Amino acid sequence: MMQRHARSVGLGVLLVVGACGPGQDATEPTGPTTTASEPSATPTVQDVMGLEKFAPLEPGSYFIDPDSDPSTPLRVVYEVPFEGWSQWFGALKAAGDGHVMINITTVVNLVRHGCREHSWADPPIGPSVDDLAVALAELAPFRVTSVPTDVTMHGYHGKHLKVTVPDLPGEGFTRCVDGNLSSWVAPIDVAEGEGSAFHAYNADPVEEFWILDVDGTRLVIEATWSPASPPADVAEMRAILASIRIEP
Repeated sequence: MMQRHARSVGLGVLLVVGACGPGQDATEPTGPTTTASEPSATPTVQDVMGLEKFAPLEPGSYFIDPDSDPSTPLRVVYEVPFEGWSQWFGALKAAGDGHVMINITTVVNLVRHGCREHSWADPPIGPSVDDLAVALAELAPFRVTSVPTDVTMHGYHGKHLKVTVPDLPGEGFTRCVDGNLSSWVAPIDVAEGEGSAFHAYNADPVEEFWILDVDGTRLVIEATWSPASPPADVAEMRAILASIRIEP
């Protein structure tokens, strides 16, 4: 399952946003209406990154600052209406080898090679949506199962693609650097320094990306799951993705 390098997690997602396919807008849920005489209660929206790592998420509303920069206005709000989800860079649900995961971030770079060379690309990948989509599609040894295509998600245009972890010689990724298969670098990895990157421990997970241009900021919504993921968990994940509201 996909985990993040340089965090001791000890945790052993083809995804369609809600009932929508790639290239379609997800419909935001609507709440009950109130009359003018009724007070309007504003639900509390919690900063998911302000919670303890892997803490259970109570059903409710959460937000994340994708670029980890409090001076910029971009944030992403989403609903987790289900039990059993945990704090993450979005949300995560553990189920044996069938974890499902949502990552919401701004990918700033990739490693040079997922298995053999985990230093970051130098020069870094370009800043555009196309730059990242092409670079992800070309990152060895990952296998592209859905090539980059135009997509509109939550009102913003970008690219969609899907990759999967290949079968590599040996047990797991024991022949890769540090026994890990690494891929993309997020702002929090930059803060932690060279060598930190998102990576996989087990074969078979699928990574699906929606790379969006949000008023000049490259926002990445990524989902990870595997064939072992319980269908009910994947359905919950779709519902969480469909609830996303991007606030530029």
